[in-house]
Amino acid sequence: MNMLWRFLLLWILLSRADSFSVTVPSSPILVVRGATALLPCEFEPDYNISNLVITWQRQEDSRVVHSFYYERDQLDRQNSDYLNRTKLNHEEFAGGNASLSIANIGLKDAGNYMCIVSNGKGTGRGVVQLVYAAFYSEPRLSILLKSTDVTVQYETEGYPRPEVMWLGSEGQNLTDDLEVSSASDGGLYYLKSSYVTQSPVFNVTFSLKNPASHQELQRHVNLSYDGNTSSSKPVVVLSVLCFFLLCSTGLLLGLYCHDRSK
Repeated sequence: MNMLWRFLLLWILLSRADSFSVTVPSSPILVVRGATALLPCEFEPDYNISNLVITWQRQEDSRVVHSFYYERDQLDRQNSDYLNRTKLNHEEFAGGNASLSIANIGLKDAGNYMCIVSNGKGTGRGVVQLVYAAFYSEPRLSILLKSTDVTVQYETEGYPRPEVMWLGSEGQNLTDDLEVSSASDGGLYYLKSSYVTQSPVFNVTFSLKNPASHQELQRHVNLSYDGNTSSSKPVVVLSVLCFFLLCSTGLLLGLYCHDRSK
């Protein structure tokens, strides 16, 4: 009989453990630079939370992001990268909510987070994927005029690497030159894109798409010039010569009048 009771007890415990589940979203969580991320995690609650254990850790390297047991946060086990940035809502534990918030999201925070929950009803885990993005800043325009061509250039920063095109007046795709530097510790790509033309009159559009953050930018440039950028140089030289000629004439007239007055 004792063996039968032990078998039944073990079967009950295993059945309860199998029925316990942790629920997390199957889709990635997109968070933009500097914002606060909320990583959802729900479990089957137990009326007694004294034996509740919640651990959030990085799946890639098992770094502890936040942990809770003995009815309090255990921040001494927390990785230094998340110091003073994470929070669990204790008031939601009774309802089975172990969601974690992480403040001031940066590029290094992107990745997979494991939510592990254990209570009197069992143990379970789930993985949440966090995707990082940064909106591209307002593109800065510069125009370089040369004797043979014109260069129109835009510079901006964001993340991840965007889709960039230069479009003609009728929407046709134009050739362009694109430079994208690697992401820095600040979590931003530095982008420099330019279009070169020999035409003295042109109408082009700079187009940038950042699919990760659902951002689209379009900036129009409509320019016409005389096509002879070197013509300004002799004009300046001639103006300077005329100025000195006038000054010399005035000085001679002044000296002549001064001598006549004597």
